[in-house]
Order: sequence, then C-alpha cells, then structure tokens
Amino acid sequence: MAFGTGVGQLHGLEMEKAVMARVLSKEEWKKRKKLYAYAKLGLVVLLGVLIIFIVLFGLVKVVRNLFSKGDASTPATPSMKQELNLTELFLTPNIYTRPQNTLKEVKGIVIHYVSDTGSSAVSVRNYYEGLKQNSTSKTAESCHFIIGIDGEIVQCIPLNEIACASGARNEDTIAITFCHPGTDGEPSAQTYESLLKLTTYLCNTYGLTKDTVIRHSDLGDQSCPKYFAEQEGKWAAFLAELDTAVGKAAAEK
Repeated sequence: MAFGTGVGQLHGLEMEKAVMARVLSKEEWKKRKKLYAYAKLGLVVLLGVLIIFIVLFGLVKVVRNLFSKGDASTPATPSMKQELNLTELFLTPNIYTRPQNTLKEVKGIVIHYVSDTGSSAVSVRNYYEGLKQNSTSKTAESCHFIIGIDGEIVQCIPLNEIACASGARNEDTIAITFCHPGTDGEPSAQTYESLLKLTTYLCNTYGLTKDTVIRHSDLGDQSCPKYFAEQEGKWAAFLAELDTAVGKAAAEK
C-alpha cells in the first residue's frame, strides 16, 4: 500500500507540473499577444507619420511653386542656353559692374543699346569687365544680356543678381542691351531677331507681358535705345511682335 501511495503521489506531482506548465503557457501567450498588439500599433503610427510627412512635403512644393512666380533666384538653365544659343561670360564680382546684390523679384525688362557703333557682344562685355579697375571715374555700368550685331547673345550677370543699368529699376528688372552697325542705332536683322527671342523667353519665364517691357528712355531723358526711343512706331511694332510671340510660346507649353 505504501508503494502504491508513493506512485499515486508521484503521478499527482507530474499532473500538477503539467497544469502549471499550461498556466505558464497561457500567461506567456498573453504577453506575446500584447507584444504583437504593440508592434501593430507602432507600425500603424509609423505609417501614419510617413503619410503625413509625404503630404506635407507635397504641400510645401505646391506652395513654393505658387509663390515662386517672378522669383529671380534661378540663373540661366541648360535649356535656356540651348534654346537661345547664349554664351555665359560672367563679370568678375566688383562694386562697379557686378556688386552681387540679389535680384529678389522680376517685374519688368529694360531695353538699352550700346552707344558705340559696330561693337560686338564680347567687346562690350570686356568693357564692363574693365570698369572694375576704374576707381577714378567710378562708372557703374552693366547689363544682364548683350546682343551683338550677328545676333550672338552674351550673358554677363546671373539672373539672381542685379545689373547696373536702369537706376532705381535695377532692383526689379532684367537689363538687355544690343549692338548696332550704324549711327541711327537700328539693330541688324540678326540682332532684332535675337532681341525678340530673348525678350519672349524672359517674359514667359517670369510671367511678364509686353506692358512690362520698357525702353531705358522711359525711365528718364536719355535717348536709349536711340532707334526705338526716336521712332515710336518702330517700338510699337516691336511690342506688337513681342505680344504675339509671348502668346504663341505660352500656348505651346
């Protein structure tokens, strides 16, 4: 009987251990379920944060695009250089011709001409470059773009900087000057074509119209550009062509 009792007690202990094992397994399962729940919650939160970040990033880009119209922070792009076949020959930074003051907004374009006849775009650019050492006369003169007699375009000031060309309007305009073969200041056919093409491109880039394109003479008494300042009909004709070209270019976008 004692032996039988011992066997029974042993069997009872094994049963108790088995029950305890099952109890511990259930508790462990509950812990694991909590861990899984926390993991799922963390994943949901992470996805939510990621979605919010993507949405906010998209909104920032939209708002930036909306308010960047007319912003002059972007210099000439490869597409601009290819389309206009222009050459970048930026002036050395200096206080007379390239002070590197920021052109914060573009509200218009001012057309100038080179007073000397028969000049090339590069020679005018080099003249501006030489002014950096002219501490005696302290002449401040430059333009963003120079158009030569053969229609070549040289850019000597980046479009995010002001040029020393149009007085008070330096702060919100892009300056273009063109060369000419005769004393009347009339541009050659190639120069005229490049002037129209460049002005059209800039108008479309900055959301401008023909009404924002002016002569230097419109800002004061100087007869610049001479040909367009002295012949109102020629200037009106240029603006009419510009208006047509701007509309056509905008429609093709």
